[in-house]
Amino acid sequence: MLRNFALLDAKNASIESDLCVIGAGAAGIAIARAFVGTRTRVAVIESGGLGVDRVAQSLNVGANLGLPYYDLAQARERRFGGTTMRWSGRCAPLDPIDFATRPWVPHSGWPIGPEVLDPYYRRAQDVLDVGEYRYDASLWQDIGLEPDGFDPATFAVRFWRIRARRFGHAFRQDLADAANVTVYLNGTVVSLAPDHDANSIRHVVVQSICGREVIVTARHFVLATGGIENARLLLASDEVERAGIGNGRDLVGRFFMEHPKCRVARIETPDPHGLLERWRKQFPRGMPKLWPALVPTAAVQERHGILNSSLAFYYRSAVGMSAAALRARPPGPAAIARSMAEIPANLVRRYVRRRSVVFAPQALHLLARGEQAPDRNSRVVLSNDRDALGQRRADLDWRLGEIDKRSARVLTELAATEFARLRLGRIMPAAWLSDGSPDGWPLPRPGDATQDHHDHLQGGNHHIGTTRMATDPSRGVTDADARVFGKANLFVAGSSVFPTSGWANPTLTIVALALRLADHLKARLP
Repeated sequence: MLRNFALLDAKNASIESDLCVIGAGAAGIAIARAFVGTRTRVAVIESGGLGVDRVAQSLNVGANLGLPYYDLAQARERRFGGTTMRWSGRCAPLDPIDFATRPWVPHSGWPIGPEVLDPYYRRAQDVLDVGEYRYDASLWQDIGLEPDGFDPATFAVRFWRIRARRFGHAFRQDLADAANVTVYLNGTVVSLAPDHDANSIRHVVVQSICGREVIVTARHFVLATGGIENARLLLASDEVERAGIGNGRDLVGRFFMEHPKCRVARIETPDPHGLLERWRKQFPRGMPKLWPALVPTAAVQERHGILNSSLAFYYRSAVGMSAAALRARPPGPAAIARSMAEIPANLVRRYVRRRSVVFAPQALHLLARGEQAPDRNSRVVLSNDRDALGQRRADLDWRLGEIDKRSARVLTELAATEFARLRLGRIMPAAWLSDGSPDGWPLPRPGDATQDHHDHLQGGNHHIGTTRMATDPSRGVTDADARVFGKANLFVAGSSVFPTSGWANPTLTIVALALRLADHLKARLP
């Protein structure tokens, strides 16, 4: 059932459950659904409501201390369904190399292998409703296209499956009808209280904005509040345990990773529209949307000492530019006429339907989405500022290193070689790739109306690695079962447990890990 925490009977000073899941995003909902119909009593605590709430969102406010990043108040959503309520639905699994310990990538290696997650990936496909568990180059045949012939020893073709399933809509009724699951909306967990021996969590304290406070007891607890808030909750428990729960080795909040993305090259090609149509979103009938990308093979990554990243193809269209940018650099009538003449009639119809009008000439470019190398100095830290509930806020110090930039440069050089060999066109690398700075990235230019959002460094709103899993507490915060080291009944769900990020968007792996954790908890909660 769904209940509003703020409207609970004043006599209810406590809530008892077998399992308490903190957060109702992709991970929290996946775990709760796995228990529907069982004899386990599940309490799900969600800070927001069914829709976006300005006051709940204000709890996300924090400062960006490192590289420019998104406004932290808007980079995640406190609501039932979490950030899936506004995501693109882009899904892909991690590659086998992402789980491996790579000598050229410090702090790499998972305590589990890809074979452990494989059956859960297949189950996650159903939860996300993204079709068959297949992401490789064989999908070219399914959509009726021939591959472009990129050297398979250099590049592997991977596909994203794209279907924006909103968990808050798709699974709301499932949980509302469940007799053994109660979702408490508009209640924020403000503290974790360890048992007298400090080896387990006794209860959590939940508050509403209006000042209501309730204690929730359970046999097991799962933090599923996202990569920033999971770390903040553990760090903010420093009044209970020195330095915070699970932070005896100063690892909570560290190793924050994103998927840095940026334009890396312009493509000069005689057939820009043909190339774009092949490598942009595909819409085969009866299948989820598919979007191909080029990914360096494991052998190439090892040979060049680079990260697992991807390349995709983009146009910069006139309609994609801001009004100020168009005024500053409008396409002339002759350029518009030439562009229209080059576009086949079927493409014109397709893009008119999408309300795109005309592409600027020679605006095709390569966009790199990078794996970020784990860096302990890239981190979430506690602020001295406090939110409306009196809790210390989370600030973000996002950092990138030499290997991150070098990987983007090498990836672009490999693409240039392949384009020349296949006579697809000429790759013109962006100047920032070779500007002499080992870790310099193009940053936003305040006040420049002509810049496109792909002109400068961005992330994907993916908050990864801040409670990483490891084989022992000297290397991470959680073990292979996502249990916080030193706590018998506290677990973490979400991308914060990823030791490395890979190139793929994290949600499919988040759900797969959540389903695995649910199975583990079922064994502990007979």
